[in-house]
Order: sequence, then structure tokens, then C-alpha cells
Amino acid sequence: MDEGLMGAVLGLLIISGAFLAYRIEKSQIALRHEIQLGIEKLEKKAIPEFPDIDELMDEVQGIITETIGAMRVPTIADNLGAILQNWAQVKMAKEMQSMQPLNAQLPLEEELP
Repeated sequence: MDEGLMGAVLGLLIISGAFLAYRIEKSQIALRHEIQLGIEKLEKKAIPEFPDIDELMDEVQGIITETIGAMRVPTIADNLGAILQNWAQVKMAKEMQSMQPLNAQLPLEEELP
């Protein structure tokens, strides 16, 4: 009888171990599936669709061409305007410098003895 009882207990242990292994495997598959779904959701949200490098190069070349095409060669009026601006700036700087006394620093606090 002891051998029969031991055999039944051993059989139940083997069956319960197999059942636990099956449940662990099943939960692992479900967990992997949930992780994969989460990764797919994150990829859709976090990584935007980037245009092809050729599209980017074409767009940058278009911007450069448009900018350079809008430029023009400086004329005599542009050069005279720059000279006049420089002269006015120097004159105003000299005038501002003459308005300030050389030693205009006032003491912030009197020194107490």
C-alpha cells in the first residue's frame, strides 16, 4: 500500500509540475504578445515618418536656389548708404562720449570711520 500511495503522490506531483510548466509557458506567450503590442504602439507614436534623404536634399537645394536668386548685386546707392551709416555711427559715438564726464563715478556709499 505504501508503494501505491507513493506512486499516486508521485504521479500527482508530475501532473501538477507539468500543469505549472504549461501555465508558465502560456503566460510567457501572452506577456510577449503584450510587450510586442506595446512596442508597436510606441513606434507609431514616438518615431515620426522621416522623408527620404533625396527629398530633403531637393528641398534644401530649392531653398538655397530661391535665396540666392533673390539676391542682387549691390549698387552705388547701397555703398553710399553704408558709408553714410558708418559716418553717422562714428559721429554719434563721439557725441555720446563727449556728453559723459571723464570721472563720472559716484561713490555708492560713504565710508564710515
